[in-house]
Amino acid sequence: MNVLWVKDGKIGHEKQVKVLLDELSKTQIINITERNVKGLYPIYTYLSDIKENFYDLIIGAGHKVYAQLIDVKKYQNEKCKNIAILTPSFNKRKFDIICAPLHDRDSLKNQNNVVFYEGSLAKVSNEVPDENIGLIALGGRNKHYEFNENELIKQIEYIYSLYPNKKWFIFTSRRTTAKMMNKLAILEKYSNIVLSNNNIDELYVRASIKFITQDSVNMVYESLSTKGSTYVFNMKYFKKNKIVNQINNLINDKKIGYIKYEKMADDLNKIVLEEQNIYNDVFAEVEKLSYQLEKLI
Repeated sequence: MNVLWVKDGKIGHEKQVKVLLDELSKTQIINITERNVKGLYPIYTYLSDIKENFYDLIIGAGHKVYAQLIDVKKYQNEKCKNIAILTPSFNKRKFDIICAPLHDRDSLKNQNNVVFYEGSLAKVSNEVPDENIGLIALGGRNKHYEFNENELIKQIEYIYSLYPNKKWFIFTSRRTTAKMMNKLAILEKYSNIVLSNNNIDELYVRASIKFITQDSVNMVYESLSTKGSTYVFNMKYFKKNKIVNQINNLINDKKIGYIKYEKMADDLNKIVLEEQNIYNDVFAEVEKLSYQLEKLI
């Protein structure tokens, strides 16, 4: 199967397409050609010509990519299918298949070309984690939750007090504030706290317990796709929307644990951990989606 993967350079988009192609390659012989979209809307260019080549699948994620998935298919044979990962905001009917997260179902309710999955697509691992390792993953400023640096540091210190003998790896993102980075640097006084910016995928697998900010939906589902416990930080949301509802559903269904404030007096709260259900299965959304796609392509 010849596949054209059109990329927009955004890590969150490309990781989801990659894990899906990796999953498909377990049962299909796949030859992948990658092309990066460049330029500004509406003028995009590729690194090299592709009109002379023929593909069985054209796939990609991101608004820069979707128009190209439609355009390239014009030069392909009838059997070629174009697949949009995530939810296009235009020309939805011009895709053979849209693979979209469940929280976007309202915007796709009149479409008959959609295959849904929960959350985001992530590599699945059933490897037994290391009880001596913990992971903390932080997002940053966003439109869904208040990113309160002082409150988050307080919760990190609480986590450390519960598990002082674990080696803690703290990961930040491009959205993490400079103020938060300065506060985290102080925590390096503890010899078993490491501030890291690479190998987070490896640590999802190795860590026995993981704490993630609620704004980092991809990180939450990457963690849930591996063994070990997953918790989210306590964060105030600005208003309820599809992202906030998605995280709340995970909490209410005990698919993730969370850090909870219990009121003891008018001006005094106690921090406690609300456990997730220990009998939860590892999320395997990419495996389910791959199985459904195989039947369609």
